[in-house]
Amino acid sequence: MRILIIKPSSLGDVVHALPTVNLVRKKFPDAHITWLISESLVSLLKNCPIINERIVFHRRHYLKFLALLIRLRRARFDLVIDLQGLLRSGLMTWATRAPRRVGLSEAREGARSFYNEVVQVPHAHAVDRCLCAAEYLGCGTSPIEFPLGISPRIESEGLIAVSPSARWPTKLWGDEKFADLVRQLPSRRVVLTGSLADRPRCELIARGCRNLAGGTDLLELADLYSRCAVVITNDSGPMHVAAAVGTPVVAIFGPTDPALTGPYGKRHVVLRAGIPCSPCQKARCAHTPRMECMSRVTVEHALAAVKPFVDGPAQNR
Repeated sequence: MRILIIKPSSLGDVVHALPTVNLVRKKFPDAHITWLISESLVSLLKNCPIINERIVFHRRHYLKFLALLIRLRRARFDLVIDLQGLLRSGLMTWATRAPRRVGLSEAREGARSFYNEVVQVPHAHAVDRCLCAAEYLGCGTSPIEFPLGISPRIESEGLIAVSPSARWPTKLWGDEKFADLVRQLPSRRVVLTGSLADRPRCELIARGCRNLAGGTDLLELADLYSRCAVVITNDSGPMHVAAAVGTPVVAIFGPTDPALTGPYGKRHVVLRAGIPCSPCQKARCAHTPRMECMSRVTVEHALAAVKPFVDGPAQNR
């Protein structure tokens, strides 16, 4: 049996899909499972033990997209599961001509027209929405695991990771606040993480702490987070990576809803301000004063949330 998982992006969304794909593997242990993944995220799945193959999707390359559709047609998949639910992923699903083309009811941009089986999903966390596909296929909904293929760790090394970036401007708590927070943490344990583009601003926040922005691929980032006592972050892809490897997260939320896209699992702390317009789910703020949902979360709030993890047993390791 040949199965294709279509979930090319974004980082958090790919992490959310892992428990579902894991259950599909358990249901079909002998299947050949392929994951279609964006070029920028492919490193996250390079050791993933539940898939056999990765097909790399190159964004903004029209000719490569046409070649991809031809490749998908020739692969002769038996089952395709589109967990992305957009026009482009719908076209990919349709191109396979697979006998079973499964998608979620929340799909947008006309993607549902390319499926021959639609799974109804509730208003719930993204992980649980994906799991509806596993349940529909008879795979159950547990155990919920995020198999990335990193070495398991019995104990953390007590590191404190700080990830100050996010895709939306409205999700940013602010470099000055992160810098103020970092100054009040034990510097020998703090590491800054981010992309290569984030490196200069992370250097300003780090104030002498280790700046690893741009120094890891995504799987290495997951391994780093598994050695941490806590990860402090905005609502971002790295937040979901940290939660996936079982590390406690302190996350600052404003325009987005943690019930839908918060760090999955227990032990995490979400900091929010009680602003009536939050969550607005918007990348641009129309509120006055601007971005009050983020500015009202103070450094003192964050420090109080982080302190139990910083002062825990890991401090002496």
